[in-house]
Amino acid sequence: MNWWLHNYQERVFTVAIVAIYALLGLSYAGVFPAATEFLATIDYYLRIYVCLFLLWRFRPFRDKYIFTELDRKIAFSAGLLILTTSALNRYVESIKQVFARPSQPSQPLQPS
Repeated sequence: MNWWLHNYQERVFTVAIVAIYALLGLSYAGVFPAATEFLATIDYYLRIYVCLFLLWRFRPFRDKYIFTELDRKIAFSAGLLILTTSALNRYVESIKQVFARPSQPSQPLQPS
């Protein structure tokens, strides 16, 4: 195992996870509305990375396997990302629709 690459992947993955959850928090709180654009991009690439990582590390024809801390983090984060970006996003959007005020069309003033 290339430990330099392993350590680099662990650092990059940790930064990406922290960025996603920070952007999720800012987006849901309404502090940084443009966070959803950044979140969609980061989420897309992180999903691709996690898929490729899991396919590579857990391929069926591998003889010897060492389960590392990075493997644990990625497996847990994969499940959490799937949960938060699919199920919870729908729930939050439905809550937003319930509490959204219907826009009132402006009516011209009528002379009396």
